[in-house]
Amino acid sequence: MARKRFLLLGAAALLTVSACDFIRFPGDGGPPPTTPDAGPAVPPGAPGPPPPGAPVTDPYGTGDQPTDPGTDTPDTDPADTDTSTDTPDAVTPDADAPDTDTPDTDTPDADTPADIPTDTPADTPTDTPDDSTDTADTDTTPPADTPDPVEPPAPVEPTFSFYGPGALLPGTGEGAPEDMIFSPDMVFPIKDSPAYLQSMVFTFGGGMVGGDQCDERNFEYPWRDNFCETRTSNRNSAYCPISKIHQGQDIRVGTPASCRSERSTAAADREAHEVVAVEDGIISNVGSYSVNLRSGGRIYKYLHLNMKRLSVSIGDTVQAGDTIGYVSNDFGGTPTVLHLHFEITQNNGNGGWDYVPPYTSLVAAYERRENGPGELIDDGDVAIASVPAFVIPEGVEIIE
Repeated sequence: MARKRFLLLGAAALLTVSACDFIRFPGDGGPPPTTPDAGPAVPPGAPGPPPPGAPVTDPYGTGDQPTDPGTDTPDTDPADTDTSTDTPDAVTPDADAPDTDTPDTDTPDADTPADIPTDTPADTPTDTPDDSTDTADTDTTPPADTPDPVEPPAPVEPTFSFYGPGALLPGTGEGAPEDMIFSPDMVFPIKDSPAYLQSMVFTFGGGMVGGDQCDERNFEYPWRDNFCETRTSNRNSAYCPISKIHQGQDIRVGTPASCRSERSTAAADREAHEVVAVEDGIISNVGSYSVNLRSGGRIYKYLHLNMKRLSVSIGDTVQAGDTIGYVSNDFGGTPTVLHLHFEITQNNGNGGWDYVPPYTSLVAAYERRENGPGELIDDGDVAIASVPAFVIPEGVEIIE
Protein backbone atom coordinates (compact mmCIF):
# COMPACT_ATOMS: atom_id res chain seq x y z
CA MET A 1 0.00 0.00 0.00
CA ALA A 2 2.89 2.34 0.86
CA ARG A 3 4.51 1.46 -2.45
CA LYS A 4 1.35 2.34 -4.35
CA ARG A 5 1.15 5.75 -2.65
CA PHE A 6 4.81 6.39 -3.53
CA LEU A 7 4.12 5.63 -7.21
CA LEU A 8 1.18 8.05 -7.30
CA LEU A 9 3.24 10.84 -5.75
CA GLY A 10 6.00 10.21 -8.21
CA ALA A 11 3.64 10.45 -11.14
CA ALA A 12 2.28 13.75 -9.85
CA ALA A 13 5.79 15.09 -9.52
CA LEU A 14 6.62 14.12 -13.09
CA LEU A 15 3.50 15.88 -14.35
CA THR A 16 4.54 19.01 -12.42
CA VAL A 17 8.07 18.90 -13.84
CA SER A 18 6.78 18.54 -17.37
CA ALA A 19 4.82 21.79 -17.01
CA CYS A 20 8.06 23.75 -16.29
CA ASP A 21 10.72 25.03 -18.69
CA PHE A 22 13.58 23.54 -16.51
CA ILE A 23 14.27 22.21 -12.96
CA ARG A 24 16.70 23.86 -10.54
CA PHE A 25 18.50 21.71 -7.96
CA PRO A 26 21.55 22.20 -5.69
CA GLY A 27 24.81 21.77 -7.51
CA ASP A 28 23.31 22.18 -11.02
CA GLY A 29 26.08 24.71 -11.81
CA GLY A 30 23.71 27.62 -12.45
CA PRO A 31 24.15 31.11 -10.91
CA PRO A 32 22.75 31.53 -7.48
CA PRO A 33 19.39 33.27 -7.60
CA THR A 34 19.40 36.80 -6.33
CA THR A 35 16.66 39.29 -5.47
CA PRO A 36 17.69 42.96 -5.73
CA ASP A 37 17.30 44.98 -2.55
CA ALA A 38 16.14 41.89 -0.75
CA GLY A 39 19.34 40.90 1.14
CA PRO A 40 21.23 37.66 0.76
CA ALA A 41 20.35 35.12 -1.84
CA VAL A 42 17.63 32.66 -1.18
CA PRO A 43 19.01 29.16 -0.69
CA PRO A 44 18.16 26.70 -3.43
CA GLY A 45 14.84 25.04 -2.87
CA ALA A 46 13.74 27.65 -0.28
CA PRO A 47 10.44 29.49 -0.78
CA GLY A 48 10.60 33.08 -2.08
CA PRO A 49 10.11 36.15 0.08
CA PRO A 50 6.58 37.05 1.08
CA PRO A 51 4.74 39.57 -1.11
CA PRO A 52 5.17 43.19 -0.04
CA GLY A 53 2.42 44.70 2.07
CA ALA A 54 2.47 47.99 0.12
CA PRO A 55 2.48 48.64 -3.65
CA VAL A 56 5.97 48.41 -5.14
CA THR A 57 6.80 51.27 -7.50
CA ASP A 58 9.80 49.59 -9.11
CA PRO A 59 9.45 45.82 -8.73
CA TYR A 60 12.28 45.05 -11.15
CA GLY A 61 14.77 47.66 -9.88
CA THR A 62 15.14 49.41 -13.22
CA GLY A 63 14.65 52.90 -11.80
CA ASP A 64 11.74 53.71 -14.22
CA GLN A 65 8.78 55.49 -12.68
CA PRO A 66 5.34 55.75 -14.37
CA THR A 67 4.34 59.36 -14.90
CA ASP A 68 0.58 58.74 -15.00
CA PRO A 69 -0.92 55.87 -13.01
CA GLY A 70 -3.87 55.83 -15.39
CA THR A 71 -1.72 55.52 -18.54
CA ASP A 72 -0.55 52.21 -19.85
CA THR A 73 3.29 52.16 -19.96
CA PRO A 74 4.78 49.93 -22.61
CA ASP A 75 7.34 47.38 -21.48
CA THR A 76 10.81 48.77 -22.30
CA ASP A 77 12.89 46.09 -20.63
CA PRO A 78 16.10 45.80 -22.71
CA ALA A 79 15.96 42.08 -22.31
CA ASP A 80 12.66 42.05 -24.21
CA THR A 81 13.87 44.36 -26.99
CA ASP A 82 14.63 42.64 -30.24
CA THR A 83 17.75 44.34 -31.74
CA SER A 84 17.61 42.16 -34.81
CA THR A 85 17.24 44.02 -38.07
CA ASP A 86 15.09 41.25 -39.50
CA THR A 87 11.42 41.92 -39.79
CA PRO A 88 9.81 40.18 -36.86
CA ASP A 89 7.09 37.68 -37.54
CA ALA A 90 3.65 38.88 -36.74
CA VAL A 91 2.61 37.53 -33.39
CA THR A 92 -0.99 36.79 -32.80
CA PRO A 93 -1.88 38.02 -29.33
CA ASP A 94 -3.50 35.71 -26.90
CA ALA A 95 -7.23 36.13 -27.29
CA ASP A 96 -7.70 35.68 -23.53
CA ALA A 97 -5.13 38.28 -22.45
CA PRO A 98 -6.04 41.97 -22.37
CA ASP A 99 -4.09 44.19 -24.71
CA THR A 100 -2.34 46.62 -22.37
CA ASP A 101 0.43 47.81 -24.69
CA THR A 102 -1.51 48.98 -27.77
CA PRO A 103 -4.02 51.83 -27.55
CA ASP A 104 -7.57 50.80 -28.41
CA THR A 105 -8.16 51.98 -31.97
CA ASP A 106 -11.14 49.70 -32.70
CA THR A 107 -14.43 51.17 -33.88
CA PRO A 108 -16.38 52.38 -30.86
CA ASP A 109 -18.98 50.02 -29.57
CA ALA A 110 -22.30 50.93 -31.20
CA ASP A 111 -24.06 50.11 -27.96
CA THR A 112 -22.13 52.73 -25.96
CA PRO A 113 -24.65 55.53 -25.27
CA ALA A 114 -21.96 58.20 -25.30
CA ASP A 115 -20.95 57.28 -28.86
CA ILE A 116 -24.51 57.38 -30.32
CA PRO A 117 -25.38 60.75 -31.85
CA THR A 118 -28.68 61.99 -30.50
CA ASP A 119 -29.25 64.96 -32.82
CA THR A 120 -29.86 64.71 -36.55
CA PRO A 121 -27.68 67.24 -38.41
CA ALA A 122 -29.68 70.04 -39.94
CA ASP A 123 -28.38 69.27 -43.39
CA THR A 124 -29.22 65.57 -43.18
CA PRO A 125 -31.95 64.92 -45.79
CA THR A 126 -34.94 62.91 -44.68
CA ASP A 127 -35.97 59.92 -46.74
CA THR A 128 -39.65 60.83 -47.05
CA PRO A 129 -40.51 64.54 -46.94
CA ASP A 130 -43.52 65.37 -44.82
CA ASP A 131 -45.72 67.46 -47.10
CA SER A 132 -48.09 68.24 -44.26
CA THR A 133 -45.43 70.16 -42.24
CA ASP A 134 -42.78 71.19 -44.76
CA THR A 135 -44.15 74.50 -45.95
CA ALA A 136 -41.00 75.26 -47.91
CA ASP A 137 -41.68 72.34 -50.25
CA THR A 138 -45.37 73.12 -50.75
CA ASP A 139 -46.06 74.39 -54.26
CA THR A 140 -49.45 76.06 -54.52
CA THR A 141 -49.06 76.76 -58.24
CA PRO A 142 -51.03 74.19 -60.30
CA PRO A 143 -49.01 72.15 -62.77
CA ALA A 144 -48.70 73.68 -66.19
CA ASP A 145 -50.38 70.71 -67.80
CA THR A 146 -53.45 70.75 -65.54
CA PRO A 147 -56.49 70.93 -67.83
CA ASP A 148 -58.98 73.70 -67.32
CA PRO A 149 -62.19 72.71 -65.55
CA VAL A 150 -64.71 71.35 -67.98
CA GLU A 151 -67.83 73.42 -68.02
CA PRO A 152 -71.11 71.52 -68.03
CA PRO A 153 -72.79 71.46 -71.40
CA ALA A 154 -75.34 74.14 -72.02
CA PRO A 155 -78.94 73.03 -71.65
CA VAL A 156 -80.43 71.75 -74.88
CA GLU A 157 -83.05 74.10 -76.20
CA PRO A 158 -86.41 72.44 -76.78
CA THR A 159 -87.32 72.02 -80.44
CA PHE A 160 -91.04 72.40 -79.79
CA SER A 161 -93.56 72.66 -76.97
CA PHE A 162 -96.72 70.78 -76.13
CA TYR A 163 -99.53 70.59 -73.63
CA GLY A 164 -100.00 67.42 -71.67
CA PRO A 165 -102.10 64.50 -72.91
CA GLY A 166 -105.84 64.97 -72.50
CA ALA A 167 -105.58 68.79 -72.31
CA LEU A 168 -108.30 69.49 -74.93
CA LEU A 169 -109.56 72.93 -75.81
CA PRO A 170 -112.23 73.92 -73.29
CA GLY A 171 -115.70 72.93 -74.38
CA THR A 172 -114.49 70.45 -77.01
CA GLY A 173 -114.84 67.30 -74.97
CA GLU A 174 -113.17 65.33 -72.17
CA GLY A 175 -109.67 64.14 -72.93
CA ALA A 176 -107.72 61.04 -71.88
CA PRO A 177 -104.82 62.08 -69.59
CA GLU A 178 -102.85 58.97 -70.53
CA ASP A 179 -99.06 59.23 -70.22
CA MET A 180 -98.35 55.77 -71.60
CA ILE A 181 -96.46 55.63 -74.90
CA PHE A 182 -98.25 52.85 -76.76
CA SER A 183 -95.82 52.75 -79.69
CA PRO A 184 -92.39 53.60 -78.20
CA ASP A 185 -90.25 52.92 -81.29
CA MET A 186 -92.35 54.27 -84.12
CA VAL A 187 -91.16 56.80 -86.70
CA PHE A 188 -92.99 60.11 -86.92
CA PRO A 189 -95.52 59.81 -89.80
CA ILE A 190 -94.49 63.10 -91.51
CA LYS A 191 -91.06 62.63 -93.10
CA ASP A 192 -89.48 66.07 -92.66
CA SER A 193 -92.05 68.90 -92.82
CA PRO A 194 -92.90 70.97 -89.71
CA ALA A 195 -95.90 69.51 -87.91
CA TYR A 196 -98.46 70.91 -85.46
CA LEU A 197 -100.78 68.65 -83.49
CA GLN A 198 -104.14 70.37 -82.92
CA SER A 199 -107.86 70.19 -83.59
CA MET A 200 -108.99 70.70 -87.19
CA VAL A 201 -112.60 71.37 -86.18
CA PHE A 202 -112.13 73.91 -83.39
CA THR A 203 -109.31 76.02 -84.95
CA PHE A 204 -109.26 78.57 -87.76
CA GLY A 205 -110.74 77.19 -90.94
CA GLY A 206 -112.51 74.39 -89.08
CA GLY A 207 -116.19 73.75 -89.23
CA MET A 208 -116.93 75.20 -85.77
CA VAL A 209 -114.84 78.38 -85.95
CA GLY A 210 -114.57 79.59 -89.52
CA GLY A 211 -111.76 81.67 -90.91
CA ASP A 212 -108.80 80.66 -93.05
CA GLN A 213 -107.11 77.30 -92.58
CA CYS A 214 -103.79 78.88 -93.63
CA ASP A 215 -103.95 81.40 -90.76
CA GLU A 216 -100.52 81.83 -89.22
CA ARG A 217 -101.94 81.07 -85.77
CA ASN A 218 -102.56 77.51 -86.89
CA PHE A 219 -98.81 76.95 -87.35
CA GLU A 220 -97.62 77.73 -83.87
CA TYR A 221 -96.63 75.71 -80.82
CA PRO A 222 -97.61 74.37 -78.36
CA TRP A 223 -99.20 71.18 -79.57
CA ARG A 224 -102.57 70.14 -78.24
CA ASP A 225 -104.16 66.71 -77.89
CA ASN A 226 -107.55 66.15 -79.57
CA PHE A 227 -108.09 62.42 -79.00
CA CYS A 228 -111.56 62.00 -77.39
CA GLU A 229 -112.71 65.33 -78.88
CA THR A 230 -116.52 65.53 -79.35
CA ARG A 231 -117.98 64.18 -82.58
CA THR A 232 -121.48 63.50 -83.81
CA SER A 233 -120.86 60.00 -85.10
CA ASN A 234 -121.11 57.09 -82.67
CA ARG A 235 -117.43 56.31 -82.26
CA ASN A 236 -115.79 55.47 -78.95
CA SER A 237 -112.69 54.24 -77.12
CA ALA A 238 -112.12 52.51 -73.83
CA TYR A 239 -109.75 55.37 -72.94
CA CYS A 240 -112.31 58.15 -73.44
CA PRO A 241 -114.79 59.08 -70.68
CA ILE A 242 -117.60 59.80 -73.16
CA SER A 243 -118.88 58.28 -76.40
CA LYS A 244 -119.06 59.89 -79.86
CA ILE A 245 -115.45 60.94 -79.89
CA HIS A 246 -112.55 61.64 -82.21
CA GLN A 247 -110.54 58.40 -82.36
CA GLY A 248 -107.23 59.80 -83.61
CA GLN A 249 -104.92 62.82 -83.63
CA ASP A 250 -105.08 65.59 -86.23
CA ILE A 251 -101.72 66.87 -87.57
CA ARG A 252 -101.38 70.14 -89.49
CA VAL A 253 -98.32 70.15 -91.75
CA GLY A 254 -96.00 72.73 -93.31
CA THR A 255 -96.19 76.50 -93.11
CA PRO A 256 -98.81 79.15 -93.93
CA ALA A 257 -97.10 79.64 -97.31
CA SER A 258 -97.08 75.92 -98.17
CA CYS A 259 -100.69 75.73 -97.04
CA ARG A 260 -101.72 78.38 -99.51
CA SER A 261 -99.67 76.74 -102.26
CA GLU A 262 -101.23 73.32 -101.68
CA ARG A 263 -104.71 74.76 -101.50
CA SER A 264 -104.27 76.29 -104.93
CA THR A 265 -102.87 73.04 -106.39
CA ALA A 266 -105.19 70.45 -107.94
CA ALA A 267 -106.01 67.76 -105.40
CA ALA A 268 -104.57 64.97 -107.55
CA ASP A 269 -101.21 66.81 -107.81
CA ARG A 270 -100.54 67.59 -104.17
CA GLU A 271 -97.27 66.07 -102.98
CA ALA A 272 -95.49 68.76 -100.93
CA HIS A 273 -95.49 66.86 -97.63
CA GLU A 274 -94.43 63.22 -97.58
CA VAL A 275 -96.13 60.65 -95.31
CA VAL A 276 -94.14 57.56 -94.26
CA ALA A 277 -94.62 54.18 -92.60
CA VAL A 278 -94.11 54.43 -88.85
CA GLU A 279 -93.08 50.76 -88.47
CA ASP A 280 -92.20 47.76 -90.58
CA GLY A 281 -95.36 46.05 -91.71
CA ILE A 282 -97.89 45.27 -94.42
CA ILE A 283 -100.43 47.53 -96.10
CA SER A 284 -103.57 45.73 -94.95
CA ASN A 285 -106.25 48.04 -96.39
CA VAL A 286 -106.73 50.94 -98.78
CA GLY A 287 -110.08 52.76 -98.60
CA SER A 288 -111.62 55.75 -100.30
CA TYR A 289 -109.69 58.15 -98.06
CA SER A 290 -107.62 55.91 -95.77
CA VAL A 291 -104.65 53.54 -95.71
CA ASN A 292 -104.04 50.90 -93.02
CA LEU A 293 -100.55 49.67 -92.02
CA ARG A 294 -100.51 46.54 -89.90
CA SER A 295 -97.43 45.87 -87.79
CA GLY A 296 -97.67 42.97 -85.37
CA GLY A 297 -100.35 43.68 -82.81
CA ARG A 298 -101.02 47.23 -84.01
CA ILE A 299 -102.79 48.84 -86.95
CA TYR A 300 -101.88 52.40 -87.93
CA LYS A 301 -104.50 54.31 -89.92
CA TYR A 302 -103.71 57.28 -92.20
CA LEU A 303 -106.66 59.48 -93.35
CA HIS A 304 -107.02 62.33 -95.90
CA LEU A 305 -104.00 61.45 -98.07
CA ASN A 306 -103.90 62.31 -101.77
CA MET A 307 -105.45 59.03 -102.81
CA LYS A 308 -104.38 59.65 -106.44
CA ARG A 309 -100.71 59.70 -105.48
CA LEU A 310 -100.33 56.73 -103.14
CA SER A 311 -96.98 54.93 -103.17
CA VAL A 312 -98.40 51.63 -101.82
CA SER A 313 -101.07 49.05 -102.58
CA ILE A 314 -102.80 46.40 -100.47
CA GLY A 315 -100.42 43.59 -99.52
CA ASP A 316 -97.22 45.65 -99.94
CA THR A 317 -94.49 45.13 -97.36
CA VAL A 318 -92.95 48.34 -96.14
CA GLN A 319 -90.11 49.34 -93.85
CA ALA A 320 -90.26 52.13 -91.30
CA GLY A 321 -89.65 55.40 -93.16
CA ASP A 322 -90.88 54.19 -96.57
CA THR A 323 -93.17 56.58 -98.41
CA ILE A 324 -96.87 55.82 -98.25
CA GLY A 325 -98.32 58.99 -99.85
CA TYR A 326 -98.79 62.76 -99.41
CA VAL A 327 -100.83 65.07 -97.20
CA SER A 328 -104.09 66.37 -98.71
CA ASN A 329 -107.76 66.78 -97.73
CA ASP A 330 -109.45 63.77 -99.34
CA PHE A 331 -112.53 62.80 -97.38
CA GLY A 332 -114.73 61.07 -99.90
CA GLY A 333 -117.35 63.56 -101.02
CA THR A 334 -117.05 65.74 -97.88
CA PRO A 335 -114.48 68.51 -97.80
CA THR A 336 -112.05 68.99 -94.90
CA VAL A 337 -108.91 71.03 -94.27
CA LEU A 338 -105.38 70.04 -95.32
CA HIS A 339 -104.06 67.72 -92.59
CA LEU A 340 -103.25 64.12 -91.62
CA HIS A 341 -105.56 62.21 -89.31
CA PHE A 342 -103.49 59.49 -87.54
CA GLU A 343 -104.84 56.58 -85.49
CA ILE A 344 -103.42 53.66 -83.51
CA THR A 345 -105.49 50.56 -82.80
CA GLN A 346 -104.11 47.79 -80.66
CA ASN A 347 -105.06 44.15 -80.32
CA ASN A 348 -106.64 43.66 -76.89
CA GLY A 349 -106.06 39.89 -76.79
CA ASN A 350 -109.76 39.13 -76.86
CA GLY A 351 -110.15 39.12 -80.62
CA GLY A 352 -110.87 42.84 -80.76
CA TRP A 353 -109.04 46.09 -81.44
CA ASP A 354 -109.00 49.15 -79.18
CA TYR A 355 -108.38 52.73 -80.22
CA VAL A 356 -105.51 53.94 -78.01
CA PRO A 357 -104.32 57.55 -77.47
CA PRO A 358 -101.62 58.32 -80.08
CA TYR A 359 -100.57 61.71 -78.64
CA THR A 360 -97.70 60.60 -76.37
CA SER A 361 -96.29 58.26 -79.05
CA LEU A 362 -96.28 61.14 -81.54
CA VAL A 363 -94.53 63.48 -79.08
CA ALA A 364 -91.74 60.93 -78.48
CA ALA A 365 -91.37 60.19 -82.21
CA TYR A 366 -91.10 63.91 -83.05
CA GLU A 367 -88.37 64.37 -80.44
CA ARG A 368 -86.40 61.62 -82.15
CA ARG A 369 -86.98 63.12 -85.57
CA GLU A 370 -85.93 66.59 -84.44
CA ASN A 371 -83.07 65.20 -82.33
CA GLY A 372 -84.12 67.35 -79.41
CA PRO A 373 -86.54 67.42 -76.51
CA GLY A 374 -89.99 68.88 -76.45
CA GLU A 375 -91.03 71.23 -73.67
CA LEU A 376 -94.06 70.22 -71.68
CA ILE A 377 -96.22 73.22 -70.80
CA ASP A 378 -96.93 72.64 -67.13
CA ASP A 379 -99.55 75.34 -66.84
CA GLY A 380 -101.66 73.80 -69.57
CA ASP A 381 -104.77 74.01 -67.44
CA VAL A 382 -104.29 77.76 -66.99
CA ALA A 383 -103.80 78.21 -70.72
CA ILE A 384 -106.93 76.19 -71.40
CA ALA A 385 -108.93 78.24 -68.93
CA SER A 386 -107.88 81.45 -70.68
CA VAL A 387 -109.54 80.29 -73.91
CA PRO A 388 -113.30 80.78 -74.13
CA ALA A 389 -115.08 77.45 -74.09
CA PHE A 390 -116.84 76.42 -77.24
CA VAL A 391 -120.55 75.96 -77.13
CA ILE A 392 -121.58 73.37 -79.68
CA PRO A 393 -124.97 74.35 -81.06
CA GLU A 394 -127.78 71.90 -80.71
CA GLY A 395 -128.16 69.55 -83.68
CA VAL A 396 -124.89 70.57 -85.38
CA GLU A 397 -123.11 67.72 -87.09
CA ILE A 398 -119.41 67.66 -86.29
CA ILE A 399 -117.32 65.77 -88.79
CA GLU A 400 -113.61 65.34 -89.37
